[in-house]
Amino acid sequence: MARFLTDAQVNECVGLNEVLPAIETMVSNYGDGQAANLTRRRLATQGSYLAVMGGALIYDGMFGVKTFTNTRNGYSFQVSLYDAGSGELLLYTQANRLGQLRTGSTTGVAVKHLANQAGPLTVGIVGTGNQAGDQLRAVSLVREIAEVRAFSRNADNRQAFAARMSDDLGIPVIAADSNEGAVAGCDVVIAIAATQTPVVQGDWLAPGATVIGAGPTLLRFQEVDGATLARADRRFVDSLEQAPLECGDISGAVEQGIVQWSQFQELRHAVAGTIPGRASTEEIVYCKIMGTGLADVAAARVVWERAEQLGIGTVMDW
Repeated sequence: MARFLTDAQVNECVGLNEVLPAIETMVSNYGDGQAANLTRRRLATQGSYLAVMGGALIYDGMFGVKTFTNTRNGYSFQVSLYDAGSGELLLYTQANRLGQLRTGSTTGVAVKHLANQAGPLTVGIVGTGNQAGDQLRAVSLVREIAEVRAFSRNADNRQAFAARMSDDLGIPVIAADSNEGAVAGCDVVIAIAATQTPVVQGDWLAPGATVIGAGPTLLRFQEVDGATLARADRRFVDSLEQAPLECGDISGAVEQGIVQWSQFQELRHAVAGTIPGRASTEEIVYCKIMGTGLADVAAARVVWERAEQLGIGTVMDW
């Protein structure tokens, strides 16, 4: 029997409290070789594209695939989850909300394992769109936040975001006057802005900063400049296979000889404990999160489990 869910029903089933631990468990198992990722591939037509990605939770006996389209009508996301033993379709769900939760959760996992561990964090975020709130909520689940500084190009948007997130998190969220004002001196910097011009510059970073790039995944976009990558003592991505296809800022820096792909490691190995996330409080650590199909499958797995428990969705003999 297969269960079918809408985005609204996904939101009824789970939040970051459920998805973030599932993502951390997945990333750790992936680091131990107990999961496999299917790298995102895009098939383009004039003015639109179809993307396919997926993964296998070997440790949990499930696999799945995510498909999405991007056309003039916007995005449409779906995830299918299967029992790896029987091949039975367990879940077919809309996945816009699911994607927000898994992206925010992956940032939370990265901050937990890469950021300095002493004391409350000052967090800077550049970008205040529909993904930004879950980025901050996820970080607040893994670390105490003293203050957030937020910037986006539209002054009204950033003011509204700051007011909304101050109420949501119960901490000061300040609308910065510039991206430098949001970044300079912060313990954690999150870039989640659709931009072709870097919004984070390495000269602004304080010693010990952890920089998370969580925005667009097309080569024409760049979130951080070459100086950010050059200053980083450790550099992580969530998929080394995916990164040359999707990370414009890293690919550009490689082409310029600023960094080499051999200097990047996968986040999963730091989460699994096979390599350190940082060696000192002074190191600058960079992590690019593109979002993997494996993360979508791990998030769908916990959604399916909760929907089964709560009896949410439409069940069909498929």
